[in-house]
Amino acid sequence: MTERKLFNKRDIWLFAGLAAVALAVFAVNALRPPADGPASGQISLNGKVVRTVDLSKDGEFALAENPHIRFSVKDGAIAFIASDCPDQLCVRSGYLSVPGQLAACLPNRVSLSVTGAGELDGVTY
Repeated sequence: MTERKLFNKRDIWLFAGLAAVALAVFAVNALRPPADGPASGQISLNGKVVRTVDLSKDGEFALAENPHIRFSVKDGAIAFIASDCPDQLCVRSGYLSVPGQLAACLPNRVSLSVTGAGELDGVTY
């Protein structure tokens, strides 16, 4: 009786080809230039945008409609730093810097999102 090998030459070539394709896709995505234009933060209250914030300027500010909610902009990122909600999930969400990221304070109906040129509106596989 002959012993069967786990992989034959065709299997190895197939794996090598798949690895080369995966490496090429990774390299194209990694070497893509960054999106044009700076990111910005959008603050919404009850689903309506009430303020757009330039993330290139550091500082702290309160929401005019609810002064108990405070935000901080630092190093191109924005975060809730204070809120009068009981669970503080919005404050614990941390700094957001990538377009498409979102944090919300549901009891106060306030949401914070990062928008910019690199934001995706959908992904297809």
